[in-house]
Amino acid sequence: FTAGTALGPALGGILVDSIGLSTTFYLVGASYLGVGVVNRLVLSETMRRPMEFEWRKPTKNGDTNEHLSTSVKKALGQWVPLLKQRSVQSILVMNASYWLALAGGQMVIMPLILTDQAGLHLSATELGQVYMGMSMIQIVGTPLFAKFIDRIGKAPAIVTGCTLISLPMAALPLCQDWMQLAGVCGVWACGSSMMSTAPLAYMSDKVNESERAQSIALLRTCGDLGFLVGASCIGGLADWAGSLDSGMQTSAGILLSATAWFGVRHLLFAEIASKDKAEKKEA
Repeated sequence: FTAGTALGPALGGILVDSIGLSTTFYLVGASYLGVGVVNRLVLSETMRRPMEFEWRKPTKNGDTNEHLSTSVKKALGQWVPLLKQRSVQSILVMNASYWLALAGGQMVIMPLILTDQAGLHLSATELGQVYMGMSMIQIVGTPLFAKFIDRIGKAPAIVTGCTLISLPMAALPLCQDWMQLAGVCGVWACGSSMMSTAPLAYMSDKVNESERAQSIALLRTCGDLGFLVGASCIGGLADWAGSLDSGMQTSAGILLSATAWFGVRHLLFAEIASKDKAEKKEA
């Protein structure tokens, strides 16, 4: 995935400068169509043969329940006890805030700031190189930071990673040359490397094995909601304020605030848990 995100922006930037924006979009659309055709022919899930889904399995009476809504309600019902767990609540809010800031800052505002004529005024190729460089750091850094995460713990890694993202995010509008931009984006990519695995590992540690699949689905759903809200609201805020810098620094402020909340909440819960263990030993 990370390798694809490294090659895609670089190749896209070169194509835009070489053959134009519209033609590049036509090529991307054609490539998606080709991938869809290949998947239709190769993947077992899309082959033309009878398939068994949970909501189509025969009941005790021999009838087949063909209502997808029943299966969806069953899955949503499994989320209720998960949402009552304090540690799950913490990571859900943290993950949603992370993707909100990422969508608003990196996906919407960052390209506009870097290509703004009043700023660095990067070309499409140069913008692609920036995103490629950040992705390359993540390719190298993810396995290295995985060992670091195991050493310091998942919650401290989440706090560290989000701090390494939010501070460069706030500083990006202040960059005046390539050297400053490289430093800011490098630190940002290191934080993203830590956040690529830490939330999922944290969630897996906090739930039972039987709840793990639904907890991961819930975590990703909250991330998708954050992405949706961030992309729309941060962009709208920047237009309303008439300043791209306001949108970027708002994203940084949201992420930093959520990080502080998550860190304090984790410390409080850890202290309560340690007191409970001490009381049990004394008893």
